[in-house]
Amino acid sequence: MKKKLWYMLGIMLLCLGFFAGGNTAQAAGVTAKKVAYVDAVKKSIELRFESFSQGGYTYKLTDLDRKAVVKSGTLEEGTTALSIPLEEQYRENARYKLEVTGANKQVLGKYYYTGTAIKGLKAVRQSDNSLKCSWTVTNAKKYNGYQLTTHIGASPSYVLGANLRSGGTTSKILPASKLKNNFYRIYLISYKTIGGANYAGQGLLINTDYVKVPERVVGFSAVPDTGRAKLSWSAAVGASYYNVYMAEKSTGTYKAVLKKVKGTSCSVTGLKAGKKYYFKVRAVAQGTRTTASGKYSAAKSASIPVVAGQVKNLKCGLDSEYNMALVWDKTANATGYRIYYKKSTDLAYKRLVTTKKTQYALGDLAEENVSYTFKVRAYTKVGSKTYWGTAPSKEITFNPKQYMKDNFEKMLADSVRSIGYIGTTRCVYTSKKYPKSVKLAFVNHKGYSSQTKYLIWISHYTQQVSIFEGKKGDWKMIRTFVCATGTAKNHSPRGTFKLSYKEKGWFYTNTKELYVSHYCGRNSFHTRPLWNDGSVQDPTIGKPASHGCIRCYNQDAKYIYDKIPCGTTVVSY
Repeated sequence: MKKKLWYMLGIMLLCLGFFAGGNTAQAAGVTAKKVAYVDAVKKSIELRFESFSQGGYTYKLTDLDRKAVVKSGTLEEGTTALSIPLEEQYRENARYKLEVTGANKQVLGKYYYTGTAIKGLKAVRQSDNSLKCSWTVTNAKKYNGYQLTTHIGASPSYVLGANLRSGGTTSKILPASKLKNNFYRIYLISYKTIGGANYAGQGLLINTDYVKVPERVVGFSAVPDTGRAKLSWSAAVGASYYNVYMAEKSTGTYKAVLKKVKGTSCSVTGLKAGKKYYFKVRAVAQGTRTTASGKYSAAKSASIPVVAGQVKNLKCGLDSEYNMALVWDKTANATGYRIYYKKSTDLAYKRLVTTKKTQYALGDLAEENVSYTFKVRAYTKVGSKTYWGTAPSKEITFNPKQYMKDNFEKMLADSVRSIGYIGTTRCVYTSKKYPKSVKLAFVNHKGYSSQTKYLIWISHYTQQVSIFEGKKGDWKMIRTFVCATGTAKNHSPRGTFKLSYKEKGWFYTNTKELYVSHYCGRNSFHTRPLWNDGSVQDPTIGKPASHGCIRCYNQDAKYIYDKIPCGTTVVSY
């Protein structure tokens, strides 16, 4: 009775060693991790093992039932896999022993038992990311049970295993907590206990690239900006990266616009102003060879604002008080502007000022003998949000003090502007008058000349006529007076002309205009319309009112008629 108990205890210890040891076995002096099974389809003996000898190996496969060596040979150094085809020598229910001997005389051995009992091994990822391995049993009595092992790649070291002690078992769940995103080899190997020894039986092998499905993206937001949408979200568990999708309608087709975003924020650029876009984000887990995508996030929309474009024509000039200033063109859709500057020794720009005007007096900077670089960017205010223009202006660099010294006359001349028209109904002009310094700078710096010793300048913007005496580059102002130029529907001609001829007046049935001095076809200087008795029929002066001529007070029209000879240059601007 005692002998029987000791025998049973020995059998149990052997089985426990097989179950607990997984693929680590000790044989003939060497302990090595290995995978051993019979491939019933190929009719071969299979062995994967970790290297335990330098200098190569020899192997010997013995048919234990026939007590004969079936196959033998040598293996090169570094070999870790051995497949021995039995071919016509294969038969069911046969026992074999394989011994692999290293150059160091250490031996790795394993017992095999042939016989078909299983088929159709497959591994399917479940909704909870567990991996369900299942197969079909064709002969539940053939073997005592199975060993299911999971290995990373071709390594014989297993990372997750299960010993199934029933030959009729057909599935096993591998929990997600024990698996990582990786490429696995999964073996299902039958075993049979004969005479107290464990024999590796029929085995099945599948390869699978296991990837856990990441969680759905939450905390997603889409914030509109200038020509783009700024997206952000919370990190999703299991995500390797994220794909961003966009549609132009809430019910439209979402297309990937950004792929493999590593962080939890990004910007989708190139969006059209005034248009609404819809976005979703999806987490992606990267395996060794495949990927797994989580569910789409909730959709978020962003209405791209209509904002200012790039500030144009930034230059050094004068403000309305003729102080040295930065000036630029008005930018469509701009609420205001921000000016940045830096000295030649600065690495980064500094904010100078924010303004709603299109000019900014440099103040103390104009007195500094230092070189500065400036740029201006427009912004648009929509509700409580501020959006920056599409791009800052081009940079300009100059020394304010030196520039003022070298270019003051030019800046005065450049500060002069002409009238503007809005359709045929509105003229853009001012009641403010240029100072004498500006008028002299305009005619002298621009280099106007005349065949006579006089020069006439019609300023459409200020509705003034100025008369100069002298010569090119040295004109002196001798008279200035208010006028009325043509309306938006009847523009006065602009350009450089000459007084051509004069008429005492134009006389109609009830009205007349006197002291007519022609400078461009029938366009001329003359009085305001008068009744035949000499009283004023239309008193308008100081703003556009004529059909193209320059209307003047009587004394001013008479001055040109009497004093300024034909051939005199007329600058109409």
